[in-house]
Amino acid sequence: MRQIVSVMLLIAVFVVLIGSRFEPSDGDRIAAIGRVATARVRSAMPPAEKIAGPLDALRRGLPTRPEDRVKNRLETDRDLQGITFTVSADGNAVTLRGIVPDVDARERALQLAESTVGVDKVIDELAVPENPGTTTRR
Repeated sequence: MRQIVSVMLLIAVFVVLIGSRFEPSDGDRIAAIGRVATARVRSAMPPAEKIAGPLDALRRGLPTRPEDRVKNRLETDRDLQGITFTVSADGNAVTLRGIVPDVDARERALQLAESTVGVDKVIDELAVPENPGTTTRR
């Protein structure tokens, strides 16, 4: 909260100074106000170590390989819960294998895989069981 107030104070002072007419000799005053405002903002900020620590821990937990990214997206998608996928990769080409309940689930899985960062090509080896009396789109 103090950070926001400090930044707003700095903006207000800047707007007042720019909006009013000032003499060239007022430059020293403006510089002094800027130094005070900068010091207040810096004192309100937490040390860099407190910010960087949690972010570095989060980065270590993120998948880096294309197949891991795709697998993670498929496992966390609500529409695809309960479906087991086998994901493998050859470079940036990802192969999806598994049995999906319907064509919509298949299309959703393919769409997620194709839109994943680092994936250039998706090879579809997903199987959709055919139910008697229903038609499937191909």
